[in-house]
Parts: sequence; structure tokens; C-alpha cells
Amino acid sequence: MESSFNSAAMYGEEIRYLVHLPPCYEYYADKAFPVLFLLHGWPLNHTHWQALGITEIADEWFDQQLIGPLVIVLPGAINTEGGYVHSSGGDNSFEGMLVNELLPKIESMYRIWEMPEGRAIGGISRGGVWALEIGLHNPDLFGIIGGHSPALSLNNPYPAYDPYFLAESGAPGQRIYLDAGDADWARTGTMRLLNVLEQSSADVTYQLHEGAHVDDLWRLGLPDYLRFYTRTWPQSPDVLPIWAPDPSLLELDDDLAVP
Repeated sequence: MESSFNSAAMYGEEIRYLVHLPPCYEYYADKAFPVLFLLHGWPLNHTHWQALGITEIADEWFDQQLIGPLVIVLPGAINTEGGYVHSSGGDNSFEGMLVNELLPKIESMYRIWEMPEGRAIGGISRGGVWALEIGLHNPDLFGIIGGHSPALSLNNPYPAYDPYFLAESGAPGQRIYLDAGDADWARTGTMRLLNVLEQSSADVTYQLHEGAHVDDLWRLGLPDYLRFYTRTWPQSPDVLPIWAPDPSLLELDDDLAVP
């Protein structure tokens, strides 16, 4: 499903997003599904991860019983020179849009596991910086975080939203994945963040892949990414948590019917 809205947090910018449901979704009406938010690189859009093949692999692996079911959300800013690039965090930024607008919208429309251990966020390049900032800044929402060639060397945030600063907390209760290519300009910044996380005793996984800062690098990394994100999630829909929606979310729109 593809939809869009104008974000108040981003001063009216249009946000488009894709929602991919697992093949078994409609057959388990009483179950809450884990959700994975994946953020695109710049200057691409919400279709970036789908073009790489993430939804196809997720469905194939579920059919082969290699992973359990998950909902995948692919949001993106339409303005390539707007707040997605020129903001660093907080309520009036892409973070505010995702945390205060999109996440409640998704959880009011779909049967989502509304706990940190059931939510993951990851991103590529600029999206990787956002995923790290949003995840580390909101540990009560996201228990799993991935930064894939995060463009940290190009980031110029306020200190409160700087992944390097946020990483000093050690990210208690969170699992973090970092990767870059051996010919990737983002590798240096990624290694610096890895060092901060390791010194803070965070639960961090690092992988070095072959390649430069291009789609082929991340396309070949998809199997590793998917294994990481789903590692602690149930492999069978039968053992997913029972869906117990937050009434305040369902009241966001009286006309919304949860599919």
C-alpha cells in the first residue's frame, strides 16, 4: 500500500510511504506483528529499499520458514532539499514526523507489536544517520537499530541529536547493526561510531562488505540486514504476541478500520 500526507513536523512537506504486509497477515487477525521502518538514501525516495529487493526477500524467506512475518514501512520525503537533509532531529524534523505522526498512523491502521522489542528502524546513507539518531534518541520506541553506510561524516547536527553523543549512553536494551563497504567513503565515520558504542558496552554488530557507496553494496547486504533485524522476532505467526491496540491510537481517526 502506498499513501502520503503533509507533515506538520516538517512544515507541510509531503511524505510518501509504502507499507508491505507479510503473506500471512490477514489470516492472523488476533496477532501483533513486528515492524521494520527503513529509510532511504539521498537524493532518492521511499521506493529505494523496495527497488533494492527488501520486500521480495522478506516474502521469500518467510515462505521458506527462514524468518517470521514482519510489516515493512518505507517512508520518504519528496523534497530532496528539504527537512530530510537540512534538519538534525527533534520534533520539528524528520524525526518528529516519524515519531509523532507516521508511527501513530501506522499503529492505528495495522496490527503492530507496540513495544520496543517489536520495532526496528534502519537506513542507508542519509537515512542511516536518521535511523541512528531516531533509534538512539527514542529507546522507548525502537529496540533494534541499523545504520548502513551512514553518512555521519556529512552530518552537522545539534549535539543533542548527534549519534556520536547519543551512543555514549551505551544504548541499553537496544541491538545495533553497523556496516559499510571496503571502498565506501562512509566507512571512516561508521568505524568511529562503532568505537564509541563498543567503549560504551553497547550491543553492536559490525560488518564490512565489499563495495563502494552505491546500491550494489546495499543490495548484496540485504540478507545480512534482514537476518539481524528479525533475529529476535518469532519465526512462526502462531507465537506472535496477541494484538492489544492502544485505544488512543484507534481514536486518531474514527473512520479507520484496522485491516
